[in-house]
Amino acid sequence: MKRVRGFLVAVVIIYMMFQIMWHINGDSLEYNTSSHTYYVENGLEETSSKNLVTAIYLDYRLFDSFFEASILLVAVTGIAFMAIKDEDLL
Repeated sequence: MKRVRGFLVAVVIIYMMFQIMWHINGDSLEYNTSSHTYYVENGLEETSSKNLVTAIYLDYRLFDSFFEASILLVAVTGIAFMAIKDEDLL
């Protein structure tokens, strides 16, 4: 239980740090439209997908999505392993 509470506190602190950094630098950030223009102009030709969101998710960002899913799997496995170890100690 102490590990879970510590983990949640760490997540909240990291989230608050990102929010503070976003608000401090938010006024100086500019919206970049070059990638938007590229995807709209070349998405159908390069991916043969009529849906631009599907084209980006399954073609342009496929490896990124795969590694995100892998990291999620590792995290869930680690949490399950720690939960089983904690139950054995009781």
